[in-house]
Amino acid sequence: MPEEIDVTNIIGEQSTDESVDMTSFDDATQESTMCTITVDGTEIEVERRFTFNREGNELDEDRFTQEEMIEFAEEHEHAFIENQWQSCSQHIVWDCCNENFIEEGDSVYGWISRRDEGHFHYNECYIRVNDIIYIDDDVASEHDIHHNECCDEYRHIDDPCYCEDNDDDDCYFDNKRSYRSNNTLGYHKTYGTNSPTFSISNGMRYTFGVEIETSRGRLDSWDELNLASVYDGSTSGPEYVTGVLKGDYGFNHLKDICEAIAEDHEINKRCGIHVHVGGQFNRLFTIMLLRLGHQLQDEIYRMMPPSRLGNSFCKYIPDYVMDINLTNWRRHLGRYIHGTGNTLDKNCNKKSNLGNYPSTRYRWINCVNFSSNSGKPTVEFRNHSASMSYYKIRNWTLMCMAIVRFAQNNQKRIWYNLEDITLHEVMMTSLGNNIGLQIMSYYQKRVALFAHNYKEGGDYYDKLPSGYQRNEETIN
Repeated sequence: MPEEIDVTNIIGEQSTDESVDMTSFDDATQESTMCTITVDGTEIEVERRFTFNREGNELDEDRFTQEEMIEFAEEHEHAFIENQWQSCSQHIVWDCCNENFIEEGDSVYGWISRRDEGHFHYNECYIRVNDIIYIDDDVASEHDIHHNECCDEYRHIDDPCYCEDNDDDDCYFDNKRSYRSNNTLGYHKTYGTNSPTFSISNGMRYTFGVEIETSRGRLDSWDELNLASVYDGSTSGPEYVTGVLKGDYGFNHLKDICEAIAEDHEINKRCGIHVHVGGQFNRLFTIMLLRLGHQLQDEIYRMMPPSRLGNSFCKYIPDYVMDINLTNWRRHLGRYIHGTGNTLDKNCNKKSNLGNYPSTRYRWINCVNFSSNSGKPTVEFRNHSASMSYYKIRNWTLMCMAIVRFAQNNQKRIWYNLEDITLHEVMMTSLGNNIGLQIMSYYQKRVALFAHNYKEGGDYYDKLPSGYQRNEETIN
């Protein structure tokens, strides 16, 4: 594995020594006109601009910003709370649901929409799951939390339900096998772990794993498969999760798994394939991977059916990753990995546990696992459509590995010449002439299959990532 290039070696030249315009600071500000009014029997001196008229005999709550009202409450222990002026003995917060101020002790903090968090009154019929709070059922659903009838509980779609009333309990199992190197060669060959050869992947030694979602089916014979079957609330059938696979043995075992699942299962457009690529990844790799992914995502999505466009489980890489430089990379990576408003620091880093289902995992390139203490060190690729075909899943896995290898080995090119990089270059550089040409031939067939959807004027032309740029919109 190549040595890590220091972040400052590549992006340091991007910083500028901008001087501060001192003329923008003026100490000769004019003192505001003050007045004294009575609130709830208490005389308070306030700025006249917060009152109804020049006499200043009554406060006008509409003239306060949220920040000013909070400051006013802290200074004077009075505020416009629950639609009336009254005294307050504690900090006040803005109730996002009822659009008024409430005392913090009467509030609950949680998700108020798919993207935003805020305070609301504890009397709201909110939903709490694993100490995470959602303001109502609709918002919970947007975060993949649904009510499970058999156990009368709210659960995340990825949480299995093993209730006595669930007739399908026995279709779930965990037979994932250890990938430790001290196991016998026969063991590794049987379960696809730690292969000594890597010809299928052109020498790439990354570990990998695959998640295969189904809409219906049952796997009765799984003793010889390095596999687990888990509940997935987003689909109507089991989701199959392979153990850690590696090398030629891993791909051969993946073929056995795909063939076993294909015997008695169905899939639909709600299902998908998730591929994990394992390795040792650092911060500079993360920057380069996201920049590369942003550059390639239009080409990538052209090989996918339209159901994968705008899918909430595999969202596009946002435009702000292209603005990363020496001064802001901690903020942008913090936002991508830990969520809006977070910055990488001593409290927000690889040691942070984001839980099993942080909302930031739903980009088509998911960096949460290797960037936090929330999973094994893998990059997850989430945007492939449903399949049980070994041929399709193998090719997509090789494409994911090729993207990872290119991001690790070609960091200066990604930083300085990103606009010149194409999917063809990435595949040929990482997979070599023989395998690279095979993969690109497969890719072109996939593109041709969906070309009528994405041609100019087609129904989904402007829903591609490039459509945002054409319409002068931003991918967030």
